[in-house]
Order: sequence, then structure tokens, then C-alpha cells
Amino acid sequence: MSASAPFFGHASISKPGSFHQTGVSLISLMVGMVISLIAVLGALALYRSTTQSLYGDGGLVRNSIQDGQLATGLLSAQIALQGAGYGIAGPSSGSHLLLISSAVLNTSTGRLNGSVVNLSSAAQSGNAIVWVQNPNLSANSSAYTCTALLSDSGSKAFYLLQSSTNCHPLASNWKTISWTSRALVEGQVMSKAIALSARNASNCWPYGAVPETISKLTAPAASVSVTLNYSSSVSGSSNTYTSCLANLIS
Repeated sequence: MSASAPFFGHASISKPGSFHQTGVSLISLMVGMVISLIAVLGALALYRSTTQSLYGDGGLVRNSIQDGQLATGLLSAQIALQGAGYGIAGPSSGSHLLLISSAVLNTSTGRLNGSVVNLSSAAQSGNAIVWVQNPNLSANSSAYTCTALLSDSGSKAFYLLQSSTNCHPLASNWKTISWTSRALVEGQVMSKAIALSARNASNCWPYGAVPETISKLTAPAASVSVTLNYSSSVSGSSNTYTSCLANLIS
């Protein structure tokens, strides 16, 4: 039996299956971080813009506070002004109503300083107006009370002042009156202080007067009118609020 010849053919060697590495590469990780950073920056910009539009200068919250305080403050001022000269025989400007310029309230003494402006048929400007009234219709002048409106050009606040001491006669006592104050419009709410002006011989019609063409009666003409000029939250706005003082009849 012959020996078998050695086999010199090619052996078939099986290779193990190929394995592919899975996971996050450095490049994809960096791309994800950049996208996340852009999203965070966008969210922060949106938050800042929203906060500014709500709470910043000219924002919705500030504007709503300004317009709300203006509405209630001007209405309170008009109601108070209608008391000028009430219960007094023959009230007149100069004796029972004074317009003051450069008015400043001393918070330590409660006293008002400034210069009296003489009223005429032309509108005169000031930053405070003071008047006397007799709310209890007392025959004793010591029972008269005094009220004032003061616009502070520094803080831009608008105050209603009430006398806490005897104030009659007003023309000689207004600087010695001790005042208590209440803010109708808080300081730093408005961008511009309320401007006051008044005129005599204005012949304005008091609120509620019916035109003569309708009533067939001559409407009473008030001598003094007071105008408040103010700016609302609308940029560049200029508004006027005029009160005709019904007790000061010409």
C-alpha cells in the first residue's frame, strides 16, 4: 500500500464576523453642544425681550400704572377743585384761590413756599394751586379749610394737600399753613410732571350746564378755570384736563 501523497492545496480558514463600533463621535458631540448653546441663547434673548416689554421703561406694566394713576389722580383733582370757594359769600380769585409758581413743600415743617401768580384773562402757569372752602357752611371763618394741588417737578409726583391749621385769610396765611399731603400720582411714575395753569374771566361753563339753545336760559358763567396738562403712556402725547370752578361765578 503506497503512502498517500501530502496535500499542498489552500486551506479554507473562516474569518470571524465583522464588528462596527457604535456610540457618539467627538464631532457629533460638539455639533450637539453648539445647537444646544444656540437654543439657550435664543431663550435668554426672548426672556430679556419679554421682561423689557413688560417691566422696562415704556413697558406694559409701567404704562398701565401710569395711566391708571393718572385717571384716578385727575378725577380726584377735579372733584377737589370743585370745592374752591364753596360755602363762602362772594368768593374770588386772589382772595380765595391762589396760583403758585416754583412751589415747594417743606416735608419737615409741612409748609409751602413759592411765588403767587396774578391771574388774568390769559392763562398763567404755576405748579401749585391753593384754595379755601367752607364745607360745613359755618358762619365762623375759623372753620374754613384749605386745599391745594402740587406738582413736584423733581419727582414728577402730583399731590393733594389739606390744611391742618387755620388758613383764613388765605392771601396772607398760605405760607404759614401746615399741610398734610397725599400722592394722587406717585413719584417717578410719569416721564413728565403735570403742568398747572389757571385764568380769570374765562367765562367757562361749569360741568352739567345745559347750552342756552336747549334750556332757553342763560347758563351761569364761571370766572376761573384750571387746566392740567399731562402726558400719558403714549409717546409724544399731550393732553389737557380743564376744570371750570362753578363756585367762582362772574
